[in-house]
Amino acid sequence: MTTAPVTPGATLPPGTPVITGWSAVSPYGIGREAFTAGVRSGAKTAAHADVSLGPLPTSDVCAVPGFDIPELLGKRGTAKMDRLTALVLVASDGLLLDADGERAVRTDDRTGVVLGITMGSLENVTGFLRQSYTNERPFYVDAGRIPFGSLNHAAGATAIRHDLKGPNTTVAGGRVSGLLALNYARRLMSQGRATKYLVGSAEEFSAAHAWYEYTAAPGDPAALLGEGCGLFVLEPAESAEHPPLAAVLSVQSRIDVDDDPQAAVAACARRALERAGVTAGELWAAVPCAAPSPAGRAEHEALAALVPADALARIPSMELLGDTSAASASFQIAAVLAVAGDDPEAAGRTALVSAVDRDGAVACAVLRLTGASQ
Repeated sequence: MTTAPVTPGATLPPGTPVITGWSAVSPYGIGREAFTAGVRSGAKTAAHADVSLGPLPTSDVCAVPGFDIPELLGKRGTAKMDRLTALVLVASDGLLLDADGERAVRTDDRTGVVLGITMGSLENVTGFLRQSYTNERPFYVDAGRIPFGSLNHAAGATAIRHDLKGPNTTVAGGRVSGLLALNYARRLMSQGRATKYLVGSAEEFSAAHAWYEYTAAPGDPAALLGEGCGLFVLEPAESAEHPPLAAVLSVQSRIDVDDDPQAAVAACARRALERAGVTAGELWAAVPCAAPSPAGRAEHEALAALVPADALARIPSMELLGDTSAASASFQIAAVLAVAGDDPEAAGRTALVSAVDRDGAVACAVLRLTGASQ
């Protein structure tokens, strides 16, 4: 079915949150262009892990190539910066600044930040604790690393870097974090708490993260881990500065209390579609998070039974990026925008993005693609 392109923002009710810009730092490289090219090509991103990390449960990783923090952000203030914060700052630069480093997106005193994570920088926290146990005295620790150990440091550092004074929030929800953050931003904007949001999610790769994931699922093969950050500009349709790329029609979440992730995903997806006024048969794309776990497999089965086969196959699998954990849902949304930008028939169509975490959290979002150029 071919749908005529939608005039950006013209048919959207006032207050509808729309995505007007996005950026990604991913295993495909730094920036939206690298991510778009990688997703459209369907290329794999796995490579041998840096030997400086020491022993790892698996020799391959989907890390951001060439990610040198001082080179990308400068030497000032980055000597002890954790990788998670650096990923978010580089992504925020790509979102808000142009090629010359000038501000490309207007902000005001009510522009906020909401960032989805898993539990912050595991490498920073475990390294700090290790010092307390192994140094001559328990209090002989590197105090300069303490601020980087807080859960909200990356979101706060982003606000400071770009002088964003609106609501600043960190949502720790694992693989569903990106969708929970999107819903949080949507709700605060609807209440008039913020005029615009930088919203997204991030995950870092480190030896601590690799071993944590390995021990969290004993007996299972070591997962191929990824990392990165996806960020979006979210604002109301009627006041959008740039043509909307997609409208957020609904975001729903629930908890799998019956140990039946397939049923939980199906119910959440149906509810999200119902709230969006969309039927499963109308979907142009459906993108599961592809978590390497029984919950991830159940998620795929739930969507396969609900949506058209061509919708489920339209966006390359997120497995290509590795298990990006908290960054996953943001990468899924970015992948929808990347593929839609190359398909004129995507204009006016809808996409479903879902995510499921091993702790039972489930979330789904429905987006309407506007056909605006990126």
